[in-house]
Amino acid sequence: MTLARRLGLPALLAGALVAASCGSAPNQASVPAPPPATAPAGGTALTHDTGGSGTAPAPTNAAWEQQVIELVNQQRRANGLPPLKQEPSLTDAARWYAKDMVDDDYFGPGHDTYDRSGGRLVRACAWSARIGAFYPGGNALGENIGQGYSSPQEAVTGWMASSGHRANILNGDFRETGVGYHPSASDGHCWVQDFGRRSGAYPVVINDEAASTDDRLVNLYVYGSWSEIRIRNDGDAFSPWQPFTHTPAWTLADVDGPRTVDVEMRSGSTTVTAGDTIALSLSRR
Repeated sequence: MTLARRLGLPALLAGALVAASCGSAPNQASVPAPPPATAPAGGTALTHDTGGSGTAPAPTNAAWEQQVIELVNQQRRANGLPPLKQEPSLTDAARWYAKDMVDDDYFGPGHDTYDRSGGRLVRACAWSARIGAFYPGGNALGENIGQGYSSPQEAVTGWMASSGHRANILNGDFRETGVGYHPSASDGHCWVQDFGRRSGAYPVVINDEAASTDDRLVNLYVYGSWSEIRIRNDGDAFSPWQPFTHTPAWTLADVDGPRTVDVEMRSGSTTVTAGDTIALSLSRR
């Protein structure tokens, strides 16, 4: 039997976000939900499954989630866009929503969050408020969801074949992303990818956010517009300052295992530091 494959309408919100909590958020989703029953006073969808607001479930297949990020960044590179940085808080938001949709047996609508009570779906909060519970300070948000796709490649291929989902993946305003996957008894698989950008956050991305490499020479992408940058390995001394480029090449320390690269960026009196980590496996060469 072939499982049904479904794409939820993509959600996109740009511009300044107003802080909101589940149960009291304005309806900011790009596609309004149908009128469900009113949520109970004080109710919040971020407590009934997780035990606390902003508490994410454990991953069920982190390798698949990582593959989605790598595949999405391949699409961005092919279209002349910089890679997205995996942001743990967006990963938590995506994992939470994937599990919630499976646990309460719904898909969307409008990306909003629902509880099931007495067999009825009760709208708990807007999608932007749900993501904001994990990822505060976002000034651009987006979300793609999919159900029934049996692999990361199938999920990304399905999104890229849909104009709205493709637009989220190829949105140059986004800098960070997180992916959540949860198995579903009814549809096999539930996928969520959240996108965001935060004011003052300038991610550094190694090798398009690949999980590992067998080559010490890596490529970085540095967000922002700066006068100078300097780079270091694993908390050691920084290199000398050099003119800013978005895409410096860098050589990792000659040690197997997780390697961290920090980049310090400055212009005038403003200095920012950001970093990324990749697993180096010299034995695979």
